[in-house]
Order: sequence, then structure tokens, then C-alpha cells
Amino acid sequence: MKKSIRFIINPISGIGKKNILPKLIQKYLDHKVFTHDIVFTEHRGHARALSKTAADEGVNIVCIAGGDGSVNEAGTALVGTNTSLAILPTGSGNGIARHLGLSLKLKKVIQRINEQQFDFVDTVTINDRKGIGVSGFGFDALIAKRFDEYHTRGFLSYIKLVLKEFRNYEAISVVLNDKDEYKNLLFCSVANTSQFGNGFYISPETNMKDGQFEIVIVELPPTMAFIGLLLASVRGTVHKSKYVTLIQTSEAQIKVKNNAAHIDGEPVNLKDLSIQLKCKPASLSVVV
Repeated sequence: MKKSIRFIINPISGIGKKNILPKLIQKYLDHKVFTHDIVFTEHRGHARALSKTAADEGVNIVCIAGGDGSVNEAGTALVGTNTSLAILPTGSGNGIARHLGLSLKLKKVIQRINEQQFDFVDTVTINDRKGIGVSGFGFDALIAKRFDEYHTRGFLSYIKLVLKEFRNYEAISVVLNDKDEYKNLLFCSVANTSQFGNGFYISPETNMKDGQFEIVIVELPPTMAFIGLLLASVRGTVHKSKYVTLIQTSEAQIKVKNNAAHIDGEPVNLKDLSIQLKCKPASLSVVV
């Protein structure tokens, strides 16, 4: 019996991809193994609703074509269901797809789906929300917001924004588990995967399958040290910096003074400044 797969395409993510994807799917998907259909998102949050509907209908695989925000929408709707998540990385950063070792070439990813290799990965609850990759508070949340508003995407635009915003950035402080206060911070991240995207690592040794996540606390460095941190992030050695503290845990509470945050690269305003974090081990089936 053939398995069913529903492709959900974010037409805004990846210029021109919405036009070529249906043809690539038709050409490279193994139609002896799968039946498939294709739907397009119409607004932010739509991928979550479409994925939930697919799971309710018993679709075997939901394949989301988009960036980390779209992956979050689709994947978090599938947590605890019998429907697996596949990813066609068409976003700007594609941090989750990169962590999973997926090719950024769509032909190869579709062919990989044909092999039907699945794995279970952890997710993280963030109060009443869920995260799959990297979430955070502080500078990374500010960049997520600015990047969401920016007129162009891509690596160079990301770097330009980072350097511009750093010059006038005011440090934050957080309190961890009601006892440890960390001051003068650039940001505090919650890493279930190893990188923000675009090859910028934040927690290079993070494992999505160990039942834990990393809290990454980064002190606000001088300008030249900040440049060094960026280079270390690209090299995958940022966790060795004297400005970086890594705390591995399965559950934590973080208190912040500002409700601005990002979850998997999407800017959000949290309702509560006391954030409860909890790992949900092996809660999402993914195609790898």
C-alpha cells in the first residue's frame, strides 16, 4: 500500500521556489511508493493548521517547504502524532535542516524522502509554545525581528543587520531557576539544534536526540571580541569562547525583563516574562 505525503509550500520563502517545486516533486518523488498532494500557505500560522489537518486525516508524511519558521509551524503541529515531518529547505537560514544534515539541493532532498528513513527527535516547550531548533532572548531576538522586517534576505543581509544593531545594543540580564542571575548579556539562547542558520553555530555539540537542550549564555563583548565571536560561530568553535557559558538541562526556568523573543527564528512577544522550558524527548518523527 502506498504511503501518503502532503507537501506544504510557503510561497514567500525562497524566491522562485514556489514555481519550480511542483515540477521537481513530480519528477523526483517515487510515485510507486507515494501518493501526494500539494497545498500552499496563505498567511503566517497557516502551515500549522494545514499540518494538523493532515495529521487528523492520517497522512503519513507532511513535507514543509520553507525556512525554520515554517518548519516550526508544521513540526510542532505533528508532535505526538503518527505523522512524520519532512523538510524541503527553501528559507534564508535553514538551521534545522542543516543540523539534520539535509542537502540544500531540493532534488537530493526529494530523492532522500524516497528512501523512507525516519528518526525521532526532541522538541522543547516554551511556556505555551513549542520549539524545534534555536530560540532565544536578547540580541538574537532583536535580529530575528529586524530580519523579519528587512527588505532583502540572505547571508549578506543578515551580517549587515548584525553589525548595524550591535553598535547600539543594550545588554540584558536573565535569572535562571530563581537563583542564578547573569548580567551584561548579549543574549540567552535555548538550543535544541546546533545553529541559528546560514552556518552560524551557537551550540555546535547539541544533540536533538539526547533528551536535553542547551541554555547558551553569551556576555556582551567589546566590538573586536564580537567580531571574533562571529568568526568562531562560523568555524563551530563559539562554545569555547570565554564569553559563552553552556548549561545542559532537560528543564529550566528563565526570567527576563523584556517579552521580546524568537522561536526558531520567528519573532514573538511572550505573554509571561517567566519562561518555563521543558524537553519533550523523541516527540517528533522526522525524515532524515
